[in-house]
Amino acid sequence: MVYLKPTAVALFLALATSTLADDKLPNDLPESQIIPSSLEGLSLIKGVNVTTGLNGKDNVKQTRPFRSVYYLGAPSKLKTKDLAGCAVIFNDPPSKRFDGPEVHGRDPSGEDRNSTDTRAAHGTCPDVIEQKCIDKLTERASNGVYNGKGDACAALERELKKRSFDECRDLGGNGRGLGNFTVTSFGNLTAVSNSSSPCWPILPKSDNLAEITVQTAFGNYSANALTQQAYKVTPVLTVFYSDGNRSLVDRASSQMTCLKIVTDENPNDAPDGSDSSAPGLKGSWFVAGMAVLMTVILAGL
Repeated sequence: MVYLKPTAVALFLALATSTLADDKLPNDLPESQIIPSSLEGLSLIKGVNVTTGLNGKDNVKQTRPFRSVYYLGAPSKLKTKDLAGCAVIFNDPPSKRFDGPEVHGRDPSGEDRNSTDTRAAHGTCPDVIEQKCIDKLTERASNGVYNGKGDACAALERELKKRSFDECRDLGGNGRGLGNFTVTSFGNLTAVSNSSSPCWPILPKSDNLAEITVQTAFGNYSANALTQQAYKVTPVLTVFYSDGNRSLVDRASSQMTCLKIVTDENPNDAPDGSDSSAPGLKGSWFVAGMAVLMTVILAGL
């Protein structure tokens, strides 16, 4: 378990990052999902900032902010100014959940209970999203950036909003379709300095880190709400495309990635297995890293 001050960003690689998807080899993927070699070494990182909890009746108020920050990691030799692309952050978690170890405890009535430890659960995108949904989204995304003039990411957003995705009816929750999502361009990314930080979520430390977007959700101050927000699965659709002579790619390439914070903290630390078993998670940063794009092939992660 990693505990950090709200102002710090630390290295914490989620267990999901080391789980490589081997159900689909690169040769089996549609051309639009195969990542060009020019993008080798890129990575995605998600950090979650959680504010300190409250006591008493104010705990039930839906005013606690959960601030998620998404970063793009890149090798120092890669010129990000030549990188044309978009990131689609699906803010609502899929209806399915990753599998994890069982939690043994007692409910308020004193009865024994078993449940999945959400914090330690991990997996890959096909575990929670239908493969036909992944295939359809990546196909539409690769085509969408070119279906219109001007801003490619705006064209992609229009494509996602105007089209029906019957294959993705549970992506944003039961029957909610794509749910709430945000489209952000990779243009003019804000670089993060690593000169003074002892912790860095990508290796080698010489790699660059740039902020893609910040999303804030609100919940109450219970440990249950913290678990739901800080440890939720976040699907991210990335699209890279050609944008002139300096572009790093000559064709559109789309990938689906599922980011999730993973910790091995023992949820049975509390005598009754209750919400109080997560006191150390208040007021801290959580950071989930994703293995390099070329290694994982995002459509299967």
